[in-house]
Amino acid sequence: MAETERKLTKAEQERSDSFRKREEKLLEEGYERKDLLISLVTANIVGTLVAAIPCIPAGIIYYLVNGTSIHSTSPLYIGAYVLLFLVLVFVHEMIHGLFWSFGAENGLKDIRFGFIVQYLTPYCTCVSPLKRPIYVIATFMPMFLLGICVMIVSIFLGNIALFTVGVLHTLAGAGDILVVLKLLAYKTKGKDVVFIDHPYECGLVAFEKEKLS
Repeated sequence: MAETERKLTKAEQERSDSFRKREEKLLEEGYERKDLLISLVTANIVGTLVAAIPCIPAGIIYYLVNGTSIHSTSPLYIGAYVLLFLVLVFVHEMIHGLFWSFGAENGLKDIRFGFIVQYLTPYCTCVSPLKRPIYVIATFMPMFLLGICVMIVSIFLGNIALFTVGVLHTLAGAGDILVVLKLLAYKTKGKDVVFIDHPYECGLVAFEKEKLS
């Protein structure tokens, strides 16, 4: 989302100001800016289709192993798994933050959490530069742990409600998986590159310059 499309929160504005100061310094040092961002439409449509790929074979395996049996349809049972899903939405962001902190300049002190009221969406961002491997791992990890791993566990337990939670959290990683794919496709050979999480949009910014021979 561009800054003109919605009013930034105070925290987002502070991160944006800090990002611009760092950007000015990098540009002065000869770096060029390359945006690696994902639009909301792309994340919702293309990202969901890509994220759904592991759900299809997982669903087939679940059916072959467990059939279509359902443990319970009671409101309490269903409500418990709805609550689990909502709690894991916030855990998703905490996982991002934990793994990003491993590569951040100041560890957890560089991790910021927030909530976009307009979209009822929690978020996590890192304010310091990160190496590509740690950015990829931290971005993909929530989808892997809360989505793919939960689906695998549900197959062994034969729990369709838990499987549904895993599917939903795999699909919730739509934007994340597109950012990972975009970052993996980004060519850095022969370049000195700095990766910084965008202060308020989905994705990151690469600052690059040719390495001195």
